[in-house]
Amino acid sequence: MSEAPSRSAARRGRTLKLYLVDGTPSGVITAELGVSSVRAAVASRTALPELIRREEATRTGVYLLVGPDPDLPGRQLVYVGEGDQVRTRLAYHDADEAKEFFTRAVLIVSKDENLTKAHGRYLESRIIAAIRNAGRAKLVNGTEPPFRGLPEPEIADMERVLDEIEILLPVLGFDVLRPAGHEAGETAPKNEVPREIVSTVTFENNTPALGAETDANPVFIAVIKKAKARATERAGEFVVLEGSTAYREFQDSQSFPLRSLRQELLERGALVADVDSDLLRFTQDVSFSSPSAASSLVGGYSDSGPRTWKLERTGQSYGDWRKRRIEQGGAA
Repeated sequence: MSEAPSRSAARRGRTLKLYLVDGTPSGVITAELGVSSVRAAVASRTALPELIRREEATRTGVYLLVGPDPDLPGRQLVYVGEGDQVRTRLAYHDADEAKEFFTRAVLIVSKDENLTKAHGRYLESRIIAAIRNAGRAKLVNGTEPPFRGLPEPEIADMERVLDEIEILLPVLGFDVLRPAGHEAGETAPKNEVPREIVSTVTFENNTPALGAETDANPVFIAVIKKAKARATERAGEFVVLEGSTAYREFQDSQSFPLRSLRQELLERGALVADVDSDLLRFTQDVSFSSPSAASSLVGGYSDSGPRTWKLERTGQSYGDWRKRRIEQGGAA
């Protein structure tokens, strides 16, 4: 007789139900998470007329319009809205020249049609706040004040709906709510690494002291002249930790995407002036596409991350650590 899975387990499997409405992945897709009260419907902009004709689009709900940011390759622009009948809002935005940026749309409604206008406004406000906090996309919305027009029990219900939305959206390709290094729907990173200020760490000859590596999520150190950074891998991303420093100046060899990312981090305050006038300081965790992208931004020039990043406890390079993990089948 098998034992029932523990409800206190940190991670449990989830069932995702996808339905290709016209049988192709380029058309309208509906999605539900197992036994859930929430349904999402996704379409490319070319398939928006088919989405608007769907029954889901006649309900009260929230929606996101997403497209590439022309000023920063790899980043997305996103607009968040709500409506009593979502189809009316989607048709309006499709004809709006100010919304020409979006290439995909997703709407989220309640399967039991229990969402009201007030619920929609609350979810819209919470989703906007989450996108701002995550820093993965640039919001096209103007300033939106927090919405507090719900009684406490209904706020609790909407927070549960938001939990489902936070898991559904990344699976559907709308990964805009998740902060750096967080799993979808997670309020804090698992096994979070303490965020000590990097400048307090003592190095000899720019090499971390050797020791036993025991962390489940090991910490890596990069020392490039005066810049010192700490990073870890969380939720499938290489994350430079708050308190790390990077050079203020950068060489012409640094790629345009990294230059643009650096400027975006400065604009939103994720990088600020350090007490050392040559350096900038990370005020929050920032995710990068690779260790090399991270060390290049830290050093201000094109760099090989697998060689530069070293395990904090052992001094082993990231490249050697990665090779050992692959040889051992992914074991830490």
